Order: sequence, then structure tokens, then C-alpha cells
Amino acid sequence: MILKLILICFTIATSSAQDIQPIHLAKIDSLQNLVESHPQNDQEKVRLLNEYARSCFHSLEHKQGFITTREARLLSEQLNFKGGEIMYYLTLSEYFGSGDLANYYRKQAEWLSKTPDQQLGKYYVSLQNKDYNLGNDWEHLKRKSTDLLHYFENLDDKEIQASILSNIGYFNYRIGNFEEALHNQEKAITLYKDLGQTYPAFQTSSDKMYSLKSLEQEDDIKKLETELVEFITQNKNESTYGLITAAMANGYSGSGRYGLAIEYYLKSISIFEQNGDVSMLADTYENIGTAYRNIVMYDKAAVIYEKLITLLKQQNDTDNIFDIYSQASFSNYYIKNYDKAREYMALSLQVANEQIKEYYLARQYSLEGQILKDGKQYSAAIPYLQKALASYMELGKKNGNPFMAMYTAECYQQMGDYKKALEHALLGLQMEKETNLPRTKVESEISLMLSEIYEKLGQNDKAFQYLKRYEEIRAENDKLDAANRLADAEINDILEKSQRKIDVAEQENLLADQANKVQKIWIFSITGALLSALLLSFILFRNNKNKQKANKILSKQKEEIQTTLKKLEATQSQLIQSEKMASLGELTAGIAHEIQNPLNFVNNFSEVSNELIDEMNEEIEKGEFEEAKDIAKDIKQNLEKINHHGKRADAIVKSMLQHSRSSNGTKEPTDINALTDEYLRLAYHGLRAKDKSFNAKMETNFDENLEKVQVIAQDIGRVILNLITNGFYAVDEKKKSGIKNYDPTVSVSTKQLKDQIIITVKDNGNGIPKQILDKIYQPFFTTKPTGQGTGLGLSMSYDIVVAHGGELKVETKEGEGTLFTINLKNND
Repeated sequence: MILKLILICFTIATSSAQDIQPIHLAKIDSLQNLVESHPQNDQEKVRLLNEYARSCFHSLEHKQGFITTREARLLSEQLNFKGGEIMYYLTLSEYFGSGDLANYYRKQAEWLSKTPDQQLGKYYVSLQNKDYNLGNDWEHLKRKSTDLLHYFENLDDKEIQASILSNIGYFNYRIGNFEEALHNQEKAITLYKDLGQTYPAFQTSSDKMYSLKSLEQEDDIKKLETELVEFITQNKNESTYGLITAAMANGYSGSGRYGLAIEYYLKSISIFEQNGDVSMLADTYENIGTAYRNIVMYDKAAVIYEKLITLLKQQNDTDNIFDIYSQASFSNYYIKNYDKAREYMALSLQVANEQIKEYYLARQYSLEGQILKDGKQYSAAIPYLQKALASYMELGKKNGNPFMAMYTAECYQQMGDYKKALEHALLGLQMEKETNLPRTKVESEISLMLSEIYEKLGQNDKAFQYLKRYEEIRAENDKLDAANRLADAEINDILEKSQRKIDVAEQENLLADQANKVQKIWIFSITGALLSALLLSFILFRNNKNKQKANKILSKQKEEIQTTLKKLEATQSQLIQSEKMASLGELTAGIAHEIQNPLNFVNNFSEVSNELIDEMNEEIEKGEFEEAKDIAKDIKQNLEKINHHGKRADAIVKSMLQHSRSSNGTKEPTDINALTDEYLRLAYHGLRAKDKSFNAKMETNFDENLEKVQVIAQDIGRVILNLITNGFYAVDEKKKSGIKNYDPTVSVSTKQLKDQIIITVKDNGNGIPKQILDKIYQPFFTTKPTGQGTGLGLSMSYDIVVAHGGELKVETKEGEGTLFTINLKNND
């Protein structure tokens, strides 16, 4: 048997503090502006840098997040600011989100904040988990993280390297690159050991089990498990010992070795109770309660849940207590304490979240149905069980479906309705297979039930088939139990041997200490005399060296800060230019279409003019001068048309160049109607050139009395182009969803008010979901697939409009569409 530990789950957290109010929910660009505009390198700058880094991690901008994290750490070290170290650990925990390594860094911050004689508690912020969706493009995440790793390898930053390697190992594991995952984990372990970080080294060693298991390296697995057990025995005095034993317990629980899991959980509980670590104690209570339930020790599970409920009430934890009420309800049901079970289930239904309440209501139906079934009230139990099954199916909770079908089949079986019993038993077996869970309890019980039902129906062949399957599962479980017992015995033997080695070593050390005690006294006396003689000269020498060293450090840090500032400025310029070029790329196809029309006119009229010149020469030779004059007039008209369409093409090219070059910041009188109409056509034809299937209706309503406005034309043009392009994208996506009788439409209008010009871009697409509405102006935030959007368009548009003293507003309704409004002042 192998040790199986829980993989890292990725969620990220926001924060709230006592006298430091975090701005974690603010836009990233606002945080960046606050960092850049902060006048000095002080403690507040450290806090702002950490807040910005956490926002970057939450937005999956890991490179910028780590660059900023490192900058904050270096500044803290320069300032000798211990509060900065606390915030640094919290920021690292936010990179991991939730899970064992996230807990470790949060604990590091918490422990440091409790340092005696220092007011550091205000810098510790309890982070509240938020959804943190990495997606499932593991290849992309791996490549992105690998590039990030190379960046910090060049900086020789081991701690950040180790953190990134942990995630790369996870991505490789999900892809199926187990050899690479193993290599990443081993490198991370080496780095953690070099840093003296005991727990991350242990945790990452535990994660190696997955890779070794996938590679079927059984000998290496046993060797590693032995090392982990010995490691635990030899590091009892570590501050992270409670975390280590809890992680080991989770691993044993995950692999079904509940005996050892409970043993390690009890060790963890003892440590957390001594340390007063309430959050980890609550987690461990919940985990050991689950372990007791899995080995059918419901009486002990009920006792644990009682303790946990009391603890959560003391901590006023309203997030987790409702789930514990639900779990405690079924633990009490299994020990026939029905009143208590109903009481706890009723308490769970007080949860505020409506979706969770629906799930708990389904569990209440299940509970009531099972209680009635136990009381042999089978006809009364069936409606409750079927309600529970319907609710589970509607909520997508597959794990509970097989049980409801099985209990319903049992009721029909007891009532003698074997056809309905057979129908529900087969349904339960099918549902169990659809869960894809490695559990055998349900399949075993349903197989035995099917055997009995088929026997009653006189189908002995089927009865024997399912009875045989029931016996096979029992044999497999017995074999697994025997293997687990053998593995547990081997581990216990290792534990005893390790403890004996430690005891012998301690006795030898005690004897050696006693034998050398007198020698140590003489040595200390002589050393003391020598130290007294050398103390004064040493102090003088040290002060001189420290001064030189401090000057070198300050000089080096100054150079690093200047270099980092230059890199940040260069990066900012590159990002802005990238977005400009991205919008230019969108224009290219449309511009090509627009230029092609006047070029076609130029070519056609040129050819016709050549033919007319030949005809005119013939008429002159014939002496028909009047006819020649008429032909000359036609040629002149053609040349005028050629000139007109040439100027039109020239204007389009100039507009393109004006869009692509950097703004000179000079406002000029601009015809907004003409500008808007031009970019509407260019955006439409550009999209048509990329996708021939694209089509949408364009509507315009321009105010004919609109005055020219003092704006930077190329900048406002970018804004209009971005909004129109987004509108076309939205209606095209809605059209592709297959909605019948849908007419994709983008409408653009202008309006003159007293001192304002109003420009609106409206689409009838799917609208913007409420949960992301406050993020649309954040840099790099995009809902488009990878490669189809930079996430900078709306952010730059917002900045451009604000820089013009205007406003960019959005109104949206899901399923109906979006309206963007640009308000520009016309005071100039």
C-alpha cells in the first residue's frame, strides 16, 4: 500500500485586518498607480506592493505578482521591517490559495505576528478564501510557469523558485508527464532543504508519491514512505510538527488506511490544543470525524462533531458550521439518535446561501426517508427518498444518487414489489458507476440486493451472477484490508525502531555531556579570559567592517531599485504599444477592404482613359475634331475621378498611420461623426475578412448638428474601435449559440448636448455577467479565449476617456445586450 496525500487545491484569498484596511478588491491598475505614486520607500510602500502582488496572483498574472513580491521582500529587508516579513508570507500563501502549502505560509505569518515584545499583530491579516480558477489548460499553465521559473533562476531566488516548481510539478502530473513531475518535485525538495524549510520539504516529498505511483515504482514508494515516517519521528520539536502529522494523517485517510490516519490525527489534535491553534484544530476535528465515519465508528464521529460545533460557535464561524450540522446529523442517525439527527438537520437549513440550502434540503429528505425506512414505514419513506434523488440530480450531486436509488429499491423489496425493486436497484448500480469513485460499498450492497431480487423473480442465472460479483468485491476488500494491516504493521515497526534509535542517541549524548562537563568548565574559563582580552579590539574592528558592509549593501540595493524601476517603465511602455498594435491588427483587414474600393476605381478609370485616348487619336486623324473634343472631356472627367479616389485612399492610409503612431498629446478639432463612421466600417470589414461567416447589422444615428470636438483623434479612435469590435464579437458569439430568429445588431449614435458630446455603442449580445462587471476595466482581464484578446482594450479605453476629462459608462443586462456611453466635454 502507498501513502496517498491530498493534491493542492487552488483558491485564493482576500483579506481584512484590524487597523490596516486592505484594498484587495480594488482594480489592479488602481493598486499599481498607488504603488508608483507613493513618494518614498517606507513601510506603507511594502504594504502596497504586497496588496498589488496578491491582486496579480488572483488575476493569474503570476510573473508580475512574484516580481512585486520580491520587490516588497527586498524593501522590507532594507528597512529591517519585520511586519513586511509577515505580509510576505501571506502573499506567498495567496499564490497557493488553499491547501497544505498555503496553510504553512499563513501559519508562518501568524506565528511571527505573535512574537513577544513586538507589536506585529496588526500586520497579520486573516485571508478569506475566494474562487481562484486556474482553468484546465495545463500545457499553457506549465509553459507560462516554466518561463517564470527561468526568470527567477537568473535571479537565484530559491524560495520563489521552489514555489513555482511545486506548481509546475502539479501541472505536469495533470498532463501525464509523470517523469517531469517527479523531476520538478525533487528540485523543489532540494531548494526547500537548502532554505531550511522543513515542512514544505516534507509536503513536497509526500506529493512525490503520486508521481511514483503513476510510474509504478513500488520499491521507491516504500522507501519514500519509510523516510517520511522516520522524518516525523526525528522532528518532533519542529514548530511545524502539527502540520506535518496532519498532512500524514490526510495521506493515510486518502488511501483508506484509517487506523494510521486516526493515530496521526490524534497527535495533531494534541499539538493544536496545546498551541491554541483553533483553525487547524477545527480542520483536524472535521477530518478525523470523516475518518471515524468511514470505518463505521459513528458514535465517535458524533462526539467529534459535538466538539467541533462548540469550537465553531466560540469562533463565530458562520461559514463552516452549517456543513458540520449536516454531517453531525447523519452521524447521529447511524447511532439511532433520530431526534438529535433531525435537530442538527434543521439547524443546517438556516444557511443563507440558497443553493447550499437546496442541497441540505435534499439531505433532509434523505434523512427522513431513511428514518421511516428503519421504522419499516416503507410506503411513507419512498416519496422522501425520491425527492432527495430528484434534488441531487438537479443539483448535480452524483455521489448521493446511488444511495437514494438503493434505499428506494430496499423499500420496494420489503413491500414485495420486486419489479420496482429491480428497476431502482439497477438504476442505483448504473448511477454508482457514473460517479467514477473508487468505492465498493454501494456496488457490494446493490449486488447482494439484486441477487436476492432475481432469486425472488425466478431468474437464478442473474441471481448467481450478482451473488458472484458480491463475493468478488468482498474478496477484494478482504485482500485490501490485509494489505493495509500489513503495511500498517511495517510502519509501526519503523516507528518503534526510530524511537529506540532516538532513545539510545539521547542516552549516549547524556553520558558524553557528563564526561565532558569538567573539560568544558576549564575551556570556558580560558576562553572567557581570552575573549575579555580581545573584546575591545574586536568591537572596533567589527564596527568598521559593519560600516563598510552597510555602505556596499546600500549601494547595491540602490542599483537594483534603479534597474527594477527602468524595467517596470519599459514594460509599461511595451504593454501600451502592444495594445495599440493589437487594435491596428484588427483594423488591417478592414483597411485593406476600404483601400481596395478606391484602387478598383483608379484602375478601371485608368484603363477606360487609355482606350479613350486611342479613340481620340483616331478621330483627330480623321479630322473629326468635335468628336475628339467630346472624348477629351470624358478623359478629363475620368482623371478627376481618379484623383478623387486616389485622395480617398491617401486619407485611409493617413488614418491608419495616425492610429498606429504614438500620440503627441495635441488636441485638434475633430469630426466625431466621420471618425465614428470610419471605424465602424473598418471594424466590420476587418472581421469579415477574418471570418467570412461573420455578419451583423449596423445601425447609425448621428447628430447632424454635432460640432467638432477638441480631442486627440487617434486616441478617441482607438476607444471607438475597441467598443465597436467588442460589440461585434458579443453579437457573433450569441449568434453561434444557435438562438433562433436572432438578428445580431450593433448600433452607434452621437448626440450634441449643451457642453457635452455623447457617443454610444450598443449591441444585442449576451451582456456582461454581474460577477465580472466590476473587473472589465482591469488590465489583462478578458473573457475571450486565450490568444483572442489582450485584456488591455477596455482598460486603455477607460484611461483615454478619463484623460480627456470625460466618462466611460456601461449598462448591461444578461441575455439582452450591453450599452457603452462616452461622455466628452466640449468646453474648448
